[in-house]
Amino acid sequence: MKKRILVMALLCLWFAGAQAQEEDKLSRLMSEREQLVLEYQYYKQQTSSFWGTQSKKDLINIIETLRKIINKDSELIGAVKEQSIRQIATSTVENNRASKLTIVDQRNFENQISSLKGEVKVLQTTLKKRERAIKDLESQLQATYEIKYGKDKVISILGVTCFILLLYAVFLQVRLSNAKAKVRKKKKV
Repeated sequence: MKKRILVMALLCLWFAGAQAQEEDKLSRLMSEREQLVLEYQYYKQQTSSFWGTQSKKDLINIIETLRKIINKDSELIGAVKEQSIRQIATSTVENNRASKLTIVDQRNFENQISSLKGEVKVLQTTLKKRERAIKDLESQLQATYEIKYGKDKVISILGVTCFILLLYAVFLQVRLSNAKAKVRKKKKV
């Protein structure tokens, strides 16, 4: 991993240095061409002949200067083509690297999504188990409540029955006491 990073850093520095050299080369060629154009203009203005026109030597200098200008133009075109090819290659490499990184990122993202989906499924099953447990506990609570309510009902019915029997026993006791009192009064009389 460190070697890859080091290689990438060296390549970037190499490309940056090459690009700076290309820019220097282009600016150097442009300045040389400008010098040749100035030289051409100088020779074009020369009138060295006997009649005040351009001499054979002046015309030869103009032709040589034009040849040099054409050669510089060819060099400039070659340098521009070379630079554009390098830029195209650099952009192609960057696009390929970006697409590879995008594919890797997409795979990582898909892996994370699938793991999260797995976690969601586990949590859903756990939630369903808890809901079932809660329903079971609620049904047990309801059954316990019904049993307790049934016992309370029986106890209250038995309590009311005992109270009625107690009242009946008290009523019978009062009646029996009244009957004994009448029997004693009859015996005394």
